[in-house]
Amino acid sequence: MISLHLSLLAITLTFSHASNIIYLENCSYAIDLYKQYLNLLWSSNDSHTVHIQAVYSLSSNNSLIPGHIYTYFSQSVALIPFFVQCKYPENFSVKSYLPFTQCSSTISNIITQPNHESTRTYLNLKSILSMTNVPLIYTGEYNVLLSNCSFQVNSNIYQLNPNDIFLFRIEYENSINTNIKSCQTCNKRTSICHENKCLCRTGTIPTKLYQNKEYCIDITSNCSYDTQRCLTSKSIHVLNPRSNLFIFILIIIICLLFIIFLVLLWCLFRNTSKHTFRKEKDYSSNQSIFMINRHERTPSTISTTDSTKLSDFNHIDQYILSNEYVSTFYEEYPKIISDKNNGEVVLILA
Repeated sequence: MISLHLSLLAITLTFSHASNIIYLENCSYAIDLYKQYLNLLWSSNDSHTVHIQAVYSLSSNNSLIPGHIYTYFSQSVALIPFFVQCKYPENFSVKSYLPFTQCSSTISNIITQPNHESTRTYLNLKSILSMTNVPLIYTGEYNVLLSNCSFQVNSNIYQLNPNDIFLFRIEYENSINTNIKSCQTCNKRTSICHENKCLCRTGTIPTKLYQNKEYCIDITSNCSYDTQRCLTSKSIHVLNPRSNLFIFILIIIICLLFIIFLVLLWCLFRNTSKHTFRKEKDYSSNQSIFMINRHERTPSTISTTDSTKLSDFNHIDQYILSNEYVSTFYEEYPKIISDKNNGEVVLILA
């Protein structure tokens, strides 16, 4: 009772700052928006009650998508927009929903459904997808009753009639390949129910999204099953953390392989350069060694190679010196002393 009195006091103080209170008439849920953006399972004839299935999200917490489940402080909460249309005010007639910022709320668990006192709830106005100033609530698998909702524009406060009560029934989708009690818990957009289990439709793939459990993701080119949970959808900017970690590891591996390739290439180039330099050096040091045709040999073209052959003919040195073909002595060195067999063996005086 104390909290109820405090809530009424807060409402009274809020209203005292405004000059006019305008009560809204003929209000109802904007069912078309719920059908477009959320998994709407059922709605009442008066459009004051909706049964919504919240689904686990592919995107990060920074990319808010209506009807998706996010993790905040280790708790799963569903992001539910409050799409309500009213006949009045006329200056809001072009809006498909009104920007309510405050409501009296009563929350009960779907399973136990205990009674709770009504509390004042502040709705967050945020931009989601292509919409601006969307009133949002964060809730678990609960029944949520909203009443006395209001918002302020300039000096006017626009408020629902006290008898206008809106009910949300929120439940979370079931993972695939697990036994279920009702087929209604399967994601009707991406999965089918078979033998008390949720299975992925053709054109979807199973992906681990929450607590290592798998859920079906749309992979069709035009996101025909679920435009908000589709791998090719432009609304999905960030994949789950597992995918980001895999991409990061893949980039690191590619960089390491590239570095190893550069190191191997450098080592190969270095060895090739050393080999080429050594070969050129050897060639430069041995460039005086060449072959001469025996018919072209002259005293000035005898190579050092020919002179080394004398070591094999030490036993005929005296015979070479006494040979009648002793060459003419010249003033310059080296001087050819003798040759034999048409220049096959020569004796050189250095």
